[in-house]
Amino acid sequence: GEPCFSCQYGNGPHPPAPSRSRRFSYTTASDKEPAVVQFCEILSAPEVSRWAGPIIDILLDYVGNVQLCSRLKEHIESFEDWAVIKEKAELPRPLAHLCRLRVRKAVGKHRIKLLDDLPLPGRLIRYLKYEIPQ
Repeated sequence: GEPCFSCQYGNGPHPPAPSRSRRFSYTTASDKEPAVVQFCEILSAPEVSRWAGPIIDILLDYVGNVQLCSRLKEHIESFEDWAVIKEKAELPRPLAHLCRLRVRKAVGKHRIKLLDDLPLPGRLIRYLKYEIPQ
């Protein structure tokens, strides 16, 4: 999830969004440089914009301290019911969340299904498996 939040423009101004016809077009071999489509550009597209909040919300559950770029912040602020998402994105993230991410990373993505076999309290295992809300 972290690469989704690494925008080349950061808190600076973003260029205008590409036109709908050019947004998702493939570049040909004759083009000198392939077009890079930023995650924030995809989420701010009219076709996706209403789903952007829930997408960002889910991604924030699986990343540590990330900073939203100016376009994502602006987009989140445009919907009143997404205030919780903006709050979740604020730095610093809760220590319990950062610890959960660290333990899950140490366990590894292939062995995460073996969490139940660890000699840990059930509540902690459920927390590591995202079965208990943050």
